[in-house]
Amino acid sequence: MVDEETGSWWQQVTGECILGKLRGNRLRRIPADEVTLATWRAEHPESTAVKFDPRYLASYPGSDWERRIERLPAPGSRELVIGIELDGASAAYRLSTLHAQSPINTQVGSTPIILVLSADGNSVRSFIRPRVEGKVVEFYRRPEDGALIDSATGSIWSFAGQATSGPLKGTALEQVQITKDYLFDWQRHAR
Repeated sequence: MVDEETGSWWQQVTGECILGKLRGNRLRRIPADEVTLATWRAEHPESTAVKFDPRYLASYPGSDWERRIERLPAPGSRELVIGIELDGASAAYRLSTLHAQSPINTQVGSTPIILVLSADGNSVRSFIRPRVEGKVVEFYRRPEDGALIDSATGSIWSFAGQATSGPLKGTALEQVQITKDYLFDWQRHAR
């Protein structure tokens, strides 16, 4: 990315200025949630979507952008990962692993987290796993319907991190910011 004011170049995944007058500065990260439109609409039915302005349609990237990018040379694996940074520690989890096993109960540094893949197969979220009676809660998929269930109380949880039934009904998990990126880019980012 290049800013218009100084012509400085910014690394997209880290927000670090790598060339120009502002080199060494870093953009402040704001919380973001990369989910499918269907997931977003289900959770926020009152929201509206921005439509392309027909006057500038030729300026928008084409829908084949990802296919064109895949043809360019890359300095490593183009495998998608979910990267997490917490309290100075970082970790990356292959999206293919989440497709094979979701949820993943793990920790980044000393913080216990859960990674969850939505039923749509594209949306991913991460939350801090709570403690119940001093023990860190583990989460599982219920075999009969795929519902997310916790091991401590048997409460059922939504993809949004909300307990929808059981003893913890009404409780919300603290969401953890994730970065969905190519492995080669994440490896450079999480030095």
